[in-house]
Amino acid sequence: MNRAENVGIMFPEILVPDVKTNLKKWAVIACDQFTSNVEYWTKTEKIVGGAPSTLHIIVPEAFIKSDDLDERISHAKSTMAAYIEEGVLVRLPKGVILVERDTGYRTRVGLVLAVDLEKYDSDGSKNPLIRATEQTVPERIPVRLRLREGAVLECPHTILLMDDLKNTVIGPVYEARKNFARVYDTPLMQEGGNLRGWFIDDEEVLDGIVAALEKLKSKSKSGMIFAVGDGNHSISCAKAVWEKTKEGLTPEQIETHPLRYALVEIVNLYDNGISMEPIHRVLFGVEPPVALRILVSILNEMGAEARMMYTRGTRMLPKEGQQVLFFESKMSKGRIEISKPPHKLLAVTLSHAFDRLMKELPRAEMDYIHGEEEFHALTNGHSTLGFLMEPIAKEDLFGLVSEYGVLPKKSFSIGMPEEKRYYYECRLLVEAKAQDEDDGQKESAQPDDEEPVSREPEKDEPRGGGPERDEAAENDSGDNEDIGEYAKTAEPDGGGYIDVAEPDAEEDYINAAESPAEEPEDEDSGARGKGKKEKRRFGLFGRKRDWHESL
Repeated sequence: MNRAENVGIMFPEILVPDVKTNLKKWAVIACDQFTSNVEYWTKTEKIVGGAPSTLHIIVPEAFIKSDDLDERISHAKSTMAAYIEEGVLVRLPKGVILVERDTGYRTRVGLVLAVDLEKYDSDGSKNPLIRATEQTVPERIPVRLRLREGAVLECPHTILLMDDLKNTVIGPVYEARKNFARVYDTPLMQEGGNLRGWFIDDEEVLDGIVAALEKLKSKSKSGMIFAVGDGNHSISCAKAVWEKTKEGLTPEQIETHPLRYALVEIVNLYDNGISMEPIHRVLFGVEPPVALRILVSILNEMGAEARMMYTRGTRMLPKEGQQVLFFESKMSKGRIEISKPPHKLLAVTLSHAFDRLMKELPRAEMDYIHGEEEFHALTNGHSTLGFLMEPIAKEDLFGLVSEYGVLPKKSFSIGMPEEKRYYYECRLLVEAKAQDEDDGQKESAQPDDEEPVSREPEKDEPRGGGPERDEAAENDSGDNEDIGEYAKTAEPDGGGYIDVAEPDAEEDYINAAESPAEEPEDEDSGARGKGKKEKRRFGLFGRKRDWHESL
């Protein structure tokens, strides 16, 4: 076992969209946001249109009960394959991406890498390195499983948190970011702020990341290095798919199979951009007075000594040893005071009570809402009743997870809804294979001292670009528009990009295309441009290209 494996990580070959892609349309927010706000996702669909976008390879949970769910899942999987085949995605060498996200509220910094699902578990008694923090919502699992099973790509929104008070893992990397190639810098749609990323494959820096994680592991009383901050459902489904897959694998295959790993972003719990926010509950299809009476009765049966009172919505601090739950509907506001809480964490107390309440109200539906603005908008509707939850102090998170094992579902949220992770980076979930047999024959026929001959694309050959794609590239597309078909030369201050014209840079990666500045694109065919060297395949689809000239 190498040192990286010992701390549960792997430096993957990350896929990112190439220079042709409109980055503002590419990145969309996590699928579990705005679940009761179909208008948000409808607007997102209008913004994206037919342009390459992560929207087309996910299924927003606002639509998990829609009649076209099967079609959405099928479309997502087929689009993944198309994006690889058509060259929408560029494969980077093994390494990590340093991510800086300006949300409009604050700035968050993290590292995108892969984690070993053999080191993940929801059972805290096993002392796993990577630990689940919340129970999952059962109705949200099937869609995630179906998307993962048989998919050729993953595009994650999972964030893992580290209890790293001195910022030893990410801090040194961020301080040295000016030495690395910035591979994207783009504004995000729907008030998401801005996203920047630097690619890092320097062995000394990667070794430093591993060494810092080793120290965190040695200091952890429970053996836990990572706690899931966002994406409990996603990583849980990835684990389930892996457990099923490895049943048919040999020991050798188990060691290296792509499904053994999951792409994530790791973030320091004490990062200034991490804010622990509550996730509120909203009931639909209920008579608020009836639901409230039943809930109070359930709490009293639990020995909580609860009482309800209507107010004007004024917030108040609970008395010592007391818990307070605020509620809101279209016609009323108030609070439920719990004098003898059965659990010290309100979320745990209410988890049991809400489970019983939903059994008493079989026609009711519950949703989990991020942010008070959406909460108030929803509770202003008819036959709805909302409950405002309280936040968890972030310095208490690791202790609570160690104490309770797994917290109740939707106990906390990292930041406001717009601050959630936007999909951007991808990773192959299938084995990367050698170039096509035909390509191998063509290459072997070339003399060692002769340039491979370029070829015209076949008439029916899949192409990147096309009218929608080309139009998207011409629109405002973040920093891609500024650099055109070339990437800027990296300046000493790190503000630029790697020079794609360097003939000696990254020789293991194969030039696939001449810059259109020298070889104009065929407007009739929509092709990306004719290359001087033979295009090669990677994985089951797509082409392996020099990443420098593709970003």
